Formats: sequence, C-alpha cells, structure tokens
Amino acid sequence: MATIRLERILDTTLREGEQAPNVYFRPEEKCTIAEMIYRALGPKGALEIGQPYSPKYKEGVEAVVKHFKEIGLENALLQSHCRVLRQDVDIAWECGTRGITVFMAASDKHLLYKLNGLSYEEALRRIKEVISYAKEKVGFEFVEYTLEDATSMPIEKAIEVSKVAEEAGADMVKIPDTKGQAEPDAFRDLITRLVEAVEIPVDLHCHNDRGLAVANSIAGLKGGAKSVNVAVMGIGERCGIADFATIVENLESLYGVETGVDFKRLPELYAYISAVTGFAIPPNSPIMGIYARTHKAGTHQKAVLQDPETYETIDWSKYGLEREYEFGAMQSKELIHKLLEGHGLSEDQKMRIVNRIRDISMDKGRPLRRSEVWRLIEQETGARIALSKEHGGFINAIVFMKVKPSCDEGSLIKLIRKTFMEESVPIVIKDMTGDWDFIIDVRGLRSLEQLDRLTDRIRRENHEILETNTSIVFDEYG
Repeated sequence: MATIRLERILDTTLREGEQAPNVYFRPEEKCTIAEMIYRALGPKGALEIGQPYSPKYKEGVEAVVKHFKEIGLENALLQSHCRVLRQDVDIAWECGTRGITVFMAASDKHLLYKLNGLSYEEALRRIKEVISYAKEKVGFEFVEYTLEDATSMPIEKAIEVSKVAEEAGADMVKIPDTKGQAEPDAFRDLITRLVEAVEIPVDLHCHNDRGLAVANSIAGLKGGAKSVNVAVMGIGERCGIADFATIVENLESLYGVETGVDFKRLPELYAYISAVTGFAIPPNSPIMGIYARTHKAGTHQKAVLQDPETYETIDWSKYGLEREYEFGAMQSKELIHKLLEGHGLSEDQKMRIVNRIRDISMDKGRPLRRSEVWRLIEQETGARIALSKEHGGFINAIVFMKVKPSCDEGSLIKLIRKTFMEESVPIVIKDMTGDWDFIIDVRGLRSLEQLDRLTDRIRRENHEILETNTSIVFDEYG
C-alpha cells in the first residue's frame, strides 16, 4: 500500500461551499463556521474563507479575519481566493488574510471560452507575473496557485504551468479535477508525474460530479500530493467536492494517517452547516448520515448486539455518537430483550411487544420512534419506564409569531437574528400572510430549554410581539 504523507487539510466550505446553489452565508454565520471548522481541523488545518474580489463577499472575508484576531487565532492560516489579477491580490491583502490562492486555467476550452481567446503563452506570462507580485511585492506569507481544469490538459502542459508557478514563487500548486471527470488510477498517475517534476507540495481539489471526489482525493494522496481540499457535507459548485468527514475517517481508519482532526466536533459542525444552508444531511450519507449507524434487519440487529464489528467498521464513540436501531417490521426480539433488560418483564410480554411493533410498523408504513415504543411498552405492561433519548442530539423547531401592526419589523428581525446567533443557532425568518406574521425556522437546538430561553428573551426585549407558538419538527423530507 502506498504511503500517504498528509501535511495539510484545506477546508473550503466558506469559498467552494458557498458556490453551491442556494447557499448564502451571512458574515456572522461565516465567523461561527470558520471558528468551528478551525477547531475541528486541528494542527494540519487551513481555511479558504472566500473571494474578496467580489464586493458582495468581501465583507464576509473581513469579518472572519477580524473575528479570528478577537479570539486570539490571528496565526491561523486563512486564505483568500482570487483570480490571476493584481487588483484581486491587492484587495485580498487589504482584507488581512495571511495566505492567498490565485487561479487561472490554461486548458484549451477555458482559454477560448472563459478567457476570451487568451493565448497559452499569455496565460503563462500572467500566472508568473501575478504570483511573483503576490509573493515578492505584496508580501503574502503563503501563495498557492490553482491550475483550474487541470485534468483537461495534457500532462506535459500541466507540468509546464506548475513549474512556471513554482519558479514565480508559489508555495504550493493545486490540481483540481474541476469537472469531476477524472478516473482514480489516471488521476493518481497524473499526480505522481507532477510530484516528480516540481519541488513544491501538490494540493488536490476534486469535484464530485461522478461521485468520485473522495476516491480521486485519496488516489492523488497516494500519488504523492501532501494536501487535500474538503468541504463540510461536500458542498460546492454543482455536486460539490470531497466531504470532510468521509475523507478524514478513511485516511485515519483505512490508511493509518494521523489527520489531527477532533472528530467529536464534527456532528455539531455538520448540524450547524445543515442548518444555515437548509440542506438536510442525507440520512444515507457515509459517516455523518444517521443511516450509517442504524440497523434495521432483525438478523443484523441480533449480530450487532453481540459484536458490532459483524456489520460495522467505524468507531462511532470517537464522534461522540451512538449506534441506532430501527423499530419496525423487521424488528428482532433480541433488541427488545436488550432494551428491557433489568425491568423484570416475562418472555411472553417481550414477544407481545415485538409483535405489536412489527404490526404497527406495517400498518403505518414507517418505523416507530423511540417515544412510540416506550408508550407501547407502557400499554402492554402497565409499567412506567423512563424514556430513552431520541437519536440525533439536535432539535429543529418552527416558531410562529404574531406582532402588533405598529411593530418595527426591521428592528424585530435584527433582534431575533442577534439572539439566536449569540448561541450559534441558525434560523431562517419568513414574513407571511394569514394568522401569523412571521415563521422562524430554527435548526440545531441543543434542547427544548434552550429554545424556551431564547424565545422568552425575544418576547421580553420586544413588547410589540402579541403571540408566539412553537412546533417541534420530527422529520424533514427532501
């Protein structure tokens, strides 16, 4: 097995991730996301935090840089993402990031259709000139060059462009599979040849259009690359890029790589990104999807209760997570026996419960929630048994709000946002017609008590609110 020598993980949720359709992060959300990711990444981590050359996104980059200084993380490697243009480099420097990524394609179609017929020779000249300017004249501590659409070029040209970037002073060259078209073996060969040709480290940025982003990233690392790009939930342009959790889990448990990642921070990080983007974490998503650790079939449940390695290869405890079981038509009797261990119920009582669960599940066409199972147990036995916690760890809710006609809606919305963001709880506020004036979509709550405290505070601080009503969200369907 090839040795992987990982030196850096670059998270680009705040740059690539914000290019995902329908994703728009507010500056205060970017600060929270950046801090959560940085603390999860560990010592090998770096963050790409946005494209400051775009006026609408400059504010977010500046907010993150300021926030990191305020919390004592001014030495964190934050990178801006810019075109190969001097004015972009200047704007990034003004924003205060220590690092910068400059990108320009040199593939035939990009030169023709994106760069208006720019010649290959002129592209090389610009790449050399701007990298040198960013490193030597402006003074960026870290300059990375991205050879956009690298997998559409002959390997000889990809090597030539990378050497130009290296000679101009680049500290790292990024090879993206921009269209997600690479095949793992071929991508590994490309990276192997490139690593042999240049002295500076090679970075990887693999898109997931064909579902191969993780496979290609690992193949490229086997080929000698020392850095890899990830995004939380894999979000990004089109189908996104390699997923953070999937990459680091596989690097550690399959390849023995010490990533330095704090795995216990990942569930909360994923819940927060899910909340602010509005994207539910797909339940069948590897690693972080709830189905990844849920067992349905009775024979599976029986085996896993005796030895989890019968059907699992991932240690959920390092994430602070627990394995789950579905209570339904395939229900094993062993799970109910385990659940009711120590409660003194007879075998007949337990089997009646098993059969009731199976029957109700088939009638309803869905599994039973934990709370439904406990209620059923109480009905069958007359025993009051303490409720077990529901899976997931986070609560979503909808808050309905009615206000006086005289209400200053702008001030109210600012108050609501400020109150929830102070505890890093993402929300979406919707103005509506009908019996209620506003709906607040609240995601990623730690407890019902937290929701009560936040809504009480809002009501105390704004006396224009006439009424609120809260509903807990059990399930979300895409």
